[in-house]
Amino acid sequence: MAETEETENLWWAAPRFLMSAVAVLLLIIVGIILFVWAGNDDESDATPPAQTQAATPTPSASSASSDESVCGLDATEGTTLTTAPEDVEWEFIGGIAAPTSAEHGPGVVDEQTGIRSCYSHTPEGALLSLSNLLAASGDPELLLRTTDALALEGPGKDIDMQRVQRRVDSGSSTTPPVKIEGFRLLSYNDDEATVEVVASGDSGSELVYITTSTVMEWHNGDWYIRYNDDGSSGPVEGQISDLSGYVPWGLTND
Repeated sequence: MAETEETENLWWAAPRFLMSAVAVLLLIIVGIILFVWAGNDDESDATPPAQTQAATPTPSASSASSDESVCGLDATEGTTLTTAPEDVEWEFIGGIAAPTSAEHGPGVVDEQTGIRSCYSHTPEGALLSLSNLLAASGDPELLLRTTDALALEGPGKDIDMQRVQRRVDSGSSTTPPVKIEGFRLLSYNDDEATVEVVASGDSGSELVYITTSTVMEWHNGDWYIRYNDDGSSGPVEGQISDLSGYVPWGLTND
């Protein structure tokens, strides 16, 4: 695996390296560094297979888990993920491409809030869940709603929510030219998955890769982020030189 360097808590903190390369002022939000960079307004050719629903369930940290997906997506027996999920389509959310899969989710896209939820109880479902949360960072208000709905309660969630709220209050609507490039599944069991995702951004002179990992917990029939009390979310984060050791995955990689 490529060597990493210490950086912010979440992958969407990745743009700090990019903006340093071009000396642009950074704003840290939810672990996301807000680029003062024009967003990508492209639209995807793909249409997500998700249903629509009026509301998204909010998790309680003490609630019992369910083995079944809240929207009926089937689970498989697999506990590893060494190849990219099949049947994935991509659509842009505020300039960042989000993956969708008829098999693994999101099975629900809330027609009022835009929150994308309900993923299969599989490694693929955990990867899709995290990737869609990352893509929501292209829209500050959607990111705030998604983080509120799809993170377990605790001090770490509160820290992240405050960061996102500052971004919303700033009135910024620009998005970084960030793209999901690959992943690794670091660990998986019935109740927990640690997923590492690599994103790229163009500094103006080179393509920069940033990686981070997040602990996802299966809770009430869906995958949720479990933050540490300090707002961090996983064991790995940093800048890497290339995609060696990762499974290539992204809008042009499938």
